[in-house]
Amino acid sequence: MKQLFYLYFFAFLFLVPGCLIDSRNFREDDTQTRTCVNDDGCSFSEFCDTGICAVAPGCLSCTTLPHAQPVCFHGLCMVQTCQDGYFNANGLYLDGCELSCTPTQGGVEVCDGIDNDCDGVADEDFNLGNDPLHCGSCDISCDVPPNGAPLCSQGNCYFICLEGFYDIDGDAQNGCESTVCEPTHGGVEICDLRDNNCDGQVDEGIDKTTTQSCGPLCETCSFDHAQSLCLEGVCTMGLCDSQCQDLNGLASDGCEYCCTPTAGGVEICDGLDNDCNGLVDEGLTCICPPEMVNVESTYCMDIYEASRPDATLWSQGTDSSTPLSRPDVMPWLNVSLQDAVDACSRAGKRLCTATEWEVACKGPTNTVYSYGDDYDTQICNGIDTFCRCEEGTSCEGVDPCPYAHCYNTCGADFGPQPTGSFPSCEGAYGAIDITGNAWERVQGGTARGGAYNCLDSESLHKCSYIADWGTSARSNFGFRCCCSGSDCPQ
Repeated sequence: MKQLFYLYFFAFLFLVPGCLIDSRNFREDDTQTRTCVNDDGCSFSEFCDTGICAVAPGCLSCTTLPHAQPVCFHGLCMVQTCQDGYFNANGLYLDGCELSCTPTQGGVEVCDGIDNDCDGVADEDFNLGNDPLHCGSCDISCDVPPNGAPLCSQGNCYFICLEGFYDIDGDAQNGCESTVCEPTHGGVEICDLRDNNCDGQVDEGIDKTTTQSCGPLCETCSFDHAQSLCLEGVCTMGLCDSQCQDLNGLASDGCEYCCTPTAGGVEICDGLDNDCNGLVDEGLTCICPPEMVNVESTYCMDIYEASRPDATLWSQGTDSSTPLSRPDVMPWLNVSLQDAVDACSRAGKRLCTATEWEVACKGPTNTVYSYGDDYDTQICNGIDTFCRCEEGTSCEGVDPCPYAHCYNTCGADFGPQPTGSFPSCEGAYGAIDITGNAWERVQGGTARGGAYNCLDSESLHKCSYIADWGTSARSNFGFRCCCSGSDCPQ
């Protein structure tokens, strides 16, 4: 009988590595709370939240951008670099480097209808509205009339007469056909580039700089929902009216998009264009699969620690096909980093990033533990939860019991528990058992959340605690999966 006892005893020691007996258990990065006055006192991925550095929610969606390397600066996501052959032409970060383009003409813009310098605009260095050599389009030059000079206005060709010559018949084919002026338009000067009253001057007394009489032919400038300007004889669109924008970049329809900001001009999941940029719910993850919770409208996280398809209340099973998020089964334990990455991929998801995990644990108020700022021995599954205080034990009569670090005095009957066994062990966004029960792998290979066998659960169950035993370590390592937007399984 004594031999059987020792057999179980030593088996127990070797089956419970990590927190309890492994000397490698240490805080690689305890991420001590840092105070701050402004964002400059925090890392780029953080912001100063009421005097404390906290993970900036804006950085959550800054992990992947199409064809771009992102960088986050205190919650502002920006494109840092683009992949070869791609350019961030529109200056927005949500679509990354959206323009696939190969520079031509040495990257110098020429008038050929091609975006030579890959800035998203073709022929921007040429005034197609006023250039007689490129009037209305590249290489469409205005003909030089006899005794006259070509003129381009608003993309249309006209001409003016040289000194001593006059256009009497208005025929562009023969240009300025006469050396003798004959009154036109009843001898009353109008804006038509002709000497109507034969006084040797053309269009005298006519102001061609106003929006009512702009340019060579005195055009009326008008743009929908926008300020109209006459600049150097060209009708130009000025500022958009309040709550209107020029989204398509075309002056022909003015500031075509009119919208009233809602929700303080910050995009939220409500099917409305809150920031009035022409997009609805952009950059947000508004709908999550039923087995996942929504975090900051930015990503989805499994509600429960991953479990195998054949797991039961008593067994974690052996089927490694697809990880599931469900209650009342033993979690999938003893996985390496690669195991976790591959498993999430088979579920159509991905392993959560360290930032995603920490935000889900700390919640919007940046708590120390998933459930609050004060350590509680009974909310999550840890050694302290199961310290023995019953009659006949060394802690009989101790009040309160259990208490923090009670194992060395009281002993404990601890072990992994089925998912959801501690319903109060829940992050603010709804992730159950995000601390305690099993270590949780995150991208990069570190472990978060502590486990059921952590001797110092008060420290190791903190949302900020980072443990690193290498990417191949397996003992009591579990995981949960995340996804974002359209990448989430339907």
